[in-house]
Amino acid sequence: MPLTAAPAQAKLLPSSVSTPWPAVMAQLGSVLHAKQMHPSRVVVLVPFAQLMVEARGAWAEFCEQHAQPSAFVPRFETTLNWASAQPGFAYGPEDLRLNVAHDVLTAASLLARAGLGAQQLALQGRLLESAWSLARVAAAQTPSSRLAWGAQLALQIDGGSASAALNLELALARIALAWAAASGYPTDVLFSPEVDAELDLLVVLQGFQAEPLADALSAHFSQRVVSITLETPEHRGHLSLHAAQDLEDEAHRAAACVLAHVAAGRGPVGLVAQDRLLTRRVGALLAGLGVPLRDETGWTLSTTRAAATLVGWLRAMPRDASTDAVIDALKNAPAFNAADVSLVEAALRKMGLRDWRAVSTAQPELAAVAAQFEAIRGPLQRPRPLH
Repeated sequence: MPLTAAPAQAKLLPSSVSTPWPAVMAQLGSVLHAKQMHPSRVVVLVPFAQLMVEARGAWAEFCEQHAQPSAFVPRFETTLNWASAQPGFAYGPEDLRLNVAHDVLTAASLLARAGLGAQQLALQGRLLESAWSLARVAAAQTPSSRLAWGAQLALQIDGGSASAALNLELALARIALAWAAASGYPTDVLFSPEVDAELDLLVVLQGFQAEPLADALSAHFSQRVVSITLETPEHRGHLSLHAAQDLEDEAHRAAACVLAHVAAGRGPVGLVAQDRLLTRRVGALLAGLGVPLRDETGWTLSTTRAAATLVGWLRAMPRDASTDAVIDALKNAPAFNAADVSLVEAALRKMGLRDWRAVSTAQPELAAVAAQFEAIRGPLQRPRPLH
């Protein structure tokens, strides 16, 4: 929860508020007793990693209260934590890894093979975003059925648009879907025969929303699955949905909901930043009304592609700028031909020039790009106010 808004004297939850653990552990104990399952061969999937420690403590408390031996404890795991303890998985060279440094290189390669190499710098970020949004659902498919799942979804992508912009979006969607469907994921090992052999019972603690991978594992293990709802009575029946006309209306409605909670003495109030632009707008509205905020996620201009390009140009502006700084700026500027910039970089490396001011526009291999760059940099040399 990135933003919290609270009155000056925020009320804390009373210590008497009930937790779901006693009821959950009572159900778990009854299931193990009825099925005569040894705890060491039982895996309990929790929806969040932070709940693993709490669940282990609740199980120990349950065993103590019911005078049961607590030497053997079920494995309280998340899907990712459970998968990380299993051997045998290795990423393929072009698998989606959810790691920017690796995936951006794969994205560039995929765009080039799709005939979009000329637009690589502009499209690779959007391709990453699309592929990552599919990864969670793709990982929930069994490894043997994932390609068929991707092929079935690909049939639903309409290619009849006459708009060039929409055709480009469709092309990105197809590439992202094919990438996600052809990738292997660390959680694939959970569908392996080795895991199947060591598991007698899978207990799924259902959170406030469905988890695709947990649902897939439930279907995979079939008769060896028990589902237990993880919720407290205080959380039932308090969900409100608002139909917003646009983003501005949504921001105002969200701010009004926060103000209503604060006025009722309920705080702090959390806002989930699924849309950072919308969250910043809500934060601005609340700040204007004097509601104190704390941003726990953090967001800076320097994290954006536009800001990185701007910083690169600022580094290339001084008279003593290095050739590395100038080449970096030129590579990220669409106004400069990528092939010409590559030739200039090769020439500079061959000459061994470290300072851009040593570059002469009379040198034929550098003339065109150097003249174009100096035409931009020249008027920006004199000092001026930032505005």
